[in-house]
Amino acid sequence: MTCIGMTFLILACAVPQPKIFYPFFVLLFYVLSVIPIVLAKRLNPGSETNPKTEFALFITSGMVLSAFALPIVLAHTAVISWLACILTLVSNVINYLTIFGYVMRENEFDAPYGGMF
Repeated sequence: MTCIGMTFLILACAVPQPKIFYPFFVLLFYVLSVIPIVLAKRLNPGSETNPKTEFALFITSGMVLSAFALPIVLAHTAVISWLACILTLVSNVINYLTIFGYVMRENEFDAPYGGMF
């Protein structure tokens, strides 16, 4: 699924206006949005919630929201076209659903590093 999402992101940079690479800035949010959840799962294994886990979820939700807001702001200020904005938003939905699927998946193995996180 990530390949499809990345294809939409590349199309957002190439199709409407060639050589406009501003939609690639959402890649930063893809990488940074996973880090708080990974740290919270490593520091507090288990299913109970605590303030650290809640803060990690808050930071992650802020980064996901920023990934959706950035193309809209860029399109509103006419830095990118609205077609590039729509393609970037479709890419965000696909990629974040894939990331969410990996994060919420239970470990299938008994090994300490069996799951992705």
